[in-house]
Amino acid sequence: MGEYQSKYCYPGTEILKNKFNVKDQQVLDTLDAGLTAKRLLDLQKNPIKGSFDMQHLKKIHAYIFQDLYSFAGEIRTENISKGFPFADVNYLQPAADVIFNQLKKEKHLAGLDYKSFSERAAYYMAEINVLHPFREGNGRSQREFIRTLACRNGYNLDWSKVDKNKALETFIRSKVDHHPLADLIENCLESRQPNLALKKNFLSPQERGMDR
Repeated sequence: MGEYQSKYCYPGTEILKNKFNVKDQQVLDTLDAGLTAKRLLDLQKNPIKGSFDMQHLKKIHAYIFQDLYSFAGEIRTENISKGFPFADVNYLQPAADVIFNQLKKEKHLAGLDYKSFSERAAYYMAEINVLHPFREGNGRSQREFIRTLACRNGYNLDWSKVDKNKALETFIRSKVDHHPLADLIENCLESRQPNLALKKNFLSPQERGMDR
């Protein structure tokens, strides 16, 4: 029996099909880094607002990867693993519903102090990471989702404040223990006090009344 061939990749390779039809991994990596960095910079200025559910996460992924992959914003349809099996495609959506419904029940972490926010944000980030709903680009989409969640609660979250390798190691470890990730998020918060102006920018008129 031959090796499994991903339908997302060019035949006989592990290189993802892309809009530039690039079949050299190093060239693709360079394109990916440059194009997504620009989109992420755009999001720093104009974050995508939403309901902090799967649709919201899909919109973020679609924006970041729109220049490169036709599957941007689409849930993967095959199983993937990176030294660890991520959510099976048959259970991915039901598992996502549980996670995002729980986040909604927690009022999207409204009213939490910086320590409590960091703890719960880390929990949800770890849960979403286990989902790994996209074929590629999960980490960047998750970080932007959590950064936007922080903004919604008045916290500026700057991922650049932590070493990239340390961050990656912490994200991987979060599958079994999310507490180090909570510490990392706390260290990336620019202030321990919520910025009310930032917070109000993310709330609907109805939420502004409920969030007091």
